Amino acid sequence: MRLKDKVAIVTGGGAGIGKAIAAGFAKEGAKVVITDINEDRLKKSSEEIKSQGSDVLAFRSDVSVMKDIKRMVEKTMERFGKIDILVNNAAMQTPAKIFWEREESVFDNVVKINLKGLYFCTQAVVKTMLQRNYGKIVNIASSQGRIGLPMNSDYATTKGAVISLTRTLAVELGPMGINVNGICPGLTPTEGMKAVGLSPEITEAVINMTPLRRMGKPEDYVGISVFLASDESSFMTGQTVSVDGGISMP
Repeated sequence: MRLKDKVAIVTGGGAGIGKAIAAGFAKEGAKVVITDINEDRLKKSSEEIKSQGSDVLAFRSDVSVMKDIKRMVEKTMERFGKIDILVNNAAMQTPAKIFWEREESVFDNVVKINLKGLYFCTQAVVKTMLQRNYGKIVNIASSQGRIGLPMNSDYATTKGAVISLTRTLAVELGPMGINVNGICPGLTPTEGMKAVGLSPEITEAVINMTPLRRMGKPEDYVGISVFLASDESSFMTGQTVSVDGGISMP
């Protein structure tokens, strides 16, 4: 098992990509902590992973609330005594809207969850990793952080910032034995994407722009996540890997 006895936190682990990654880590022997703001889907995800015989800790947490971040780290340390891996997956998408009509309050909320939440979750977890000079940070960005797609400028802005932050943290944390990498998923029909409400015409256009001619599935991102969380990627940092069917090729 590639993650045997490792302790991994996956934010937004109640559904979609986060749930698939958490389940994949558990299959590779990791002890998994999953957080989410939706208690119902969190419970369902936890039960499914536990049914594999895995050690799982699950609780509601909002990455935009500092006291929730602190509690996430405290509860993980109390239960497992260490944190080896952090997957920053929790994110918010908003209904599609043209740039010049986007409301300030909506933009602020997207930044608070997708960027500020990721930043301070990482800060809190890294403080425990520094004690052991070891850690793996995996940031879930998006192909929208690399290429321009219409009607979703707030989300794309935050994901572009995540790619930049991944590089900066890799430089700062590398000397302390902490690897920081990212993944850019392509268009994937998760609950978050459904909230965007892209028109069938835009969705079809994106698929037609994708060399593999399909949308992604949550399971498409498990293999690369396990690799980046494992010691197999020990000489890799500051990279954000596109797993998007080829749509973001130069």
